[in-house]
Amino acid sequence: MTAEIERNERGRLLKHLAEAGCYGLVSPLGCGRIALFRTVNGTSLGAGYVAAETVQALEAEGLVAWSKDAKAGRLGLASSALKASVAGKAQPKERAPQVPAMDDRESPLLWLYRRPGKDGRPQISDEEFAAGERFRADITLAGMLPRTTMNWDAALTPEQAGAGPRDVAGSSDAALAARQRVRLACDRLGPELSGLAIDICGFLKGLDLVEKERRWPPRSAKVVLRVALAALVTHYGLDRRGRPAGMRSWQADGARPSGFPISG
Repeated sequence: MTAEIERNERGRLLKHLAEAGCYGLVSPLGCGRIALFRTVNGTSLGAGYVAAETVQALEAEGLVAWSKDAKAGRLGLASSALKASVAGKAQPKERAPQVPAMDDRESPLLWLYRRPGKDGRPQISDEEFAAGERFRADITLAGMLPRTTMNWDAALTPEQAGAGPRDVAGSSDAALAARQRVRLACDRLGPELSGLAIDICGFLKGLDLVEKERRWPPRSAKVVLRVALAALVTHYGLDRRGRPAGMRSWQADGARPSGFPISG
């Protein structure tokens, strides 16, 4: 990590934690990074990742700290940094222009699937939409997304009723199988495409937000997303739908067995 990237990541992390309802958790994917979340209308949404080394450096400087009261420790600003942040917000600032509110609960995949492109066709195909939704279903069943409401899923164990990532040791067989499917899909996509797929399909992050966080050119996230969805289509075998099944036996069409083995 270069000095400029580290400096930008430190600033992004401190700015994120200074906002109300924002926190960090150890990534549930076991990648060693720190996942960032923000609470919007009672729902926790993903806000990207930062390196564990950045958190450790800020923790050594006394700027961030892990909470001890929750089952899974949450990362927030330390008391000294929190006071400085509150004091800074108390200073008069120029009023920013109001922007239209966005519905963060709408799936970006559904948005692309419902809205036609310049050629009048959906911006992603039926197979790509199905692959993205299947990937999201596995992430949800695996318990990799923070939960802020009561758990009504009978496939999860009673120990998983709390908010935040689930305890792997207390996961049900269905959740463990879903985790394995997600891991296999991420291995197929690779680190870059899997991170993008998790942000958009799992955390429902918009394409504009992904481009802003990753400093990509405009409209580039949709191109990369379609590459990731195409890989998921192949991984799940959705591109083989409608193809001839091929030869299943050596018998001719309409052939029937002339006799059956006698039991006993």
